Amino acid sequence: MTELRPDRPVRDTSAEDELGWTGGVMRVLRRVTRLVEVNVLVLLGALAGGIVLGVWPAVRAASALLLDADPAESPWRPFWRAWRDDWRRTNLLGAPLTAVGAALALDSLVLGQLDGPARAALQAGLVLVGVWTAVVLAYWPRVVLRYDRPAFETWRFLLLSPPLGPGTAAGAVVVLGACGLVAYVVPLLGLLAGIAVPLWLSGLMVDDRLNRIDEVSRPDEASRPAAG
Repeated sequence: MTELRPDRPVRDTSAEDELGWTGGVMRVLRRVTRLVEVNVLVLLGALAGGIVLGVWPAVRAASALLLDADPAESPWRPFWRAWRDDWRRTNLLGAPLTAVGAALALDSLVLGQLDGPARAALQAGLVLVGVWTAVVLAYWPRVVLRYDRPAFETWRFLLLSPPLGPGTAAGAVVVLGACGLVAYVVPLLGLLAGIAVPLWLSGLMVDDRLNRIDEVSRPDEASRPAAG
């Protein structure tokens, strides 16, 4: 079901507003600092769970930190609180992504040994599955954070999200592709951006999509992740 969060007190930014462009620079620097902090925390969170059992709680916690937490708050405690919260369920819901990622990596190795029509067919399949998985990955942390539904229902929604939300899907692919290109061309910038930038930007688009879904849902269905 949709988790209703208590309203947070609005942080007073009047002092920053009075500083004009200086306040704007401070806000930008705060956001950049938060992105770097999130990257470090995701790495630590993944290591804390032995990678396999730590990466998905870390991604979920990072998404909450980027989009739900107060930017002025120290990220350390909110991250680890979110990392521990629903740890078992988070890993259960992330397990299919781990399996798909492993299968894609294996198929990529097989692709290098093929040629002709077989190679072309496998390559086309890998591109399709890879793009679909990228969109599902963009949806995954926001859906896991917002809804508390059984694994089957959650994954049914995730799998149907790309074709039923083509605008959001296209936006997520563009964001992930652009971030990957930047990381390839300028590795240092890609290292600084890490997972935080694509997670933040794609999360904004997914949140907008989920908000619209919830708004048009009937009252008795508003708490369920339903594609449409």
